Amino acid sequence: MTAPLGRDGRPLVTTAQAAYSLGMKTSGQFREWARRRGVAPAASQPNPARGQALALWDLRDIADAVRSGEPQPDQDP
Repeated sequence: MTAPLGRDGRPLVTTAQAAYSLGMKTSGQFREWARRRGVAPAASQPNPARGQALALWDLRDIADAVRSGEPQPDQDP
């Protein structure tokens, strides 16, 4: 099975990987950041440990949100 690819050809990342890419300590912080900026998961994959699917994020969507002039994660109120 191959990993799904994002708009720029890179593999989609898990919520934990997306959080790490922005220097956040928890997945919850990333999900809140993404919600405030209208960034949604690009896909999902089955979670072998639980019934809830794992969200997969497109790094291009995250980069676009960061470049849009919104506050960086460490600048949020």
